Amino acid sequence: MAAAALAIATGCAENDTQSDDSSLTTTPSGGETSVQSASPSSPTPSSTRPSPGDDGSTPDSTLDVVPEPTTTSATPSPDSPGSSGSASETPLPTSTDPEGPGGAAGTPQSVSAGGNAGEGSGGAGNESNAGGRSATGEHFEPAFILGADISSVPEAEDNGTTYRDTDGQEAELLSILANHGFNYIRLRTFVDPMAPYGYAAGTGDCQQKREAYNDRDHTVAHAERIKAAGLGFLLDFHYSDTWADPAKQVMPEAWRDISDIDGLADAVYEYTHDVLDALDAANALPDMVQVGNEITPGMMVHVPTANTDCWGNNSTGAPLGGSISNWDNLATLLKAGIRAVRDVDPAIKVMLHVESTDDLNGTRNWVRNAVDRGVEFDVLGLSCYSKWQGPPSVWENTFTTLAREYPELSFAIAEYNPERREANRIMRDLPDGRGLGTFFWEPTQSGEWGESMFDWNGNVQSARAADFAEYDAIADEYGL
Repeated sequence: MAAAALAIATGCAENDTQSDDSSLTTTPSGGETSVQSASPSSPTPSSTRPSPGDDGSTPDSTLDVVPEPTTTSATPSPDSPGSSGSASETPLPTSTDPEGPGGAAGTPQSVSAGGNAGEGSGGAGNESNAGGRSATGEHFEPAFILGADISSVPEAEDNGTTYRDTDGQEAELLSILANHGFNYIRLRTFVDPMAPYGYAAGTGDCQQKREAYNDRDHTVAHAERIKAAGLGFLLDFHYSDTWADPAKQVMPEAWRDISDIDGLADAVYEYTHDVLDALDAANALPDMVQVGNEITPGMMVHVPTANTDCWGNNSTGAPLGGSISNWDNLATLLKAGIRAVRDVDPAIKVMLHVESTDDLNGTRNWVRNAVDRGVEFDVLGLSCYSKWQGPPSVWENTFTTLAREYPELSFAIAEYNPERREANRIMRDLPDGRGLGTFFWEPTQSGEWGESMFDWNGNVQSARAADFAEYDAIADEYGL
């Protein structure tokens, strides 16, 4: 089966000693500098992923701990909003592939090393069953993705949270979202949240969770609900026991004794395959898979220290990992994760995710390094928060430039808030239907990255009519 369109989410780039990336700076694998936590009240470098509750708000008062606090890399650059260092570099040559993308009538073609296009098959806008694969093995491909990341919801529900739609009626969050045009859900998954320094372990200032939320089994249970609701499903592998983002990519506890990159790649392959097998057994395979989360500096770049908390703050460089200071290693790990996805089901789209949307040349460099090493993926996804990645005009320039230079790629906004109208318009306006859509970050939570779409009253969250009316209008306009 022909590979699908390329999907990547952008983020900061790091020094690549092999490929003239000296202008990119983050903590490399094996580095000496530890990742430091930023105070919620202190200015937040844009190189970090948005952190629910960082501004002192309580995004979900029923959660034991506020997810993912703001962090800063060891060498934040105040003049580079979307990266932990300057990422300017020689621009990439514009692709001259005469075939071009498949367009709205056919899925854009995948990119292999050297930028050669493979054969396209299927197309954006072709309909298939959302509840797992259809009889023909196809996956959910809406005309446009209106998505949201709601990974925190099972934990909130276990702690007593209920949700009400704009009409005041209690309903599942999935139903509320679907009622207002949302058609796709993104879930994050951690390797072992109960491992030391894991998300649920209670390390540092964190309270231990009652369950290993966001592990494989919790992800399968939530995915079954997504499929039953008839929605598309994007699975976001963090390849960590806790949050992974540009400031910290902490290697899972179970893999830290592995002594060579091939062994680490085997672990990535086996773990990815295992999670997807479990989802397949539950008839809840994802329609799209994200291999790594905001992997601008690489994957599994850090290990904990005695001061590391459950968010991965205060970690240090790993002696072995997939830092962009050694792109060959990173490519080996990415290929292992992608191969596992393809081996389970080659029809699943693969996304790579970075967040350096405001750093066009750094993003170009990241993509070029991946493509030059034969990393084949389908979707390029970017994080788009005005707090960290600048105004929508900056996002649009990055997307349109990359779409022009890589006509074989598809694109998505993997995370955003606010700028709802602009985020979706930018995706909608990309040529040949290659802007697949957007994923709103945790609509039940507020923070410095943006506002929640719900109002709190005790343990009840009520949908804000004005906010959801905006998505009603988008869905009507886009024919969803």
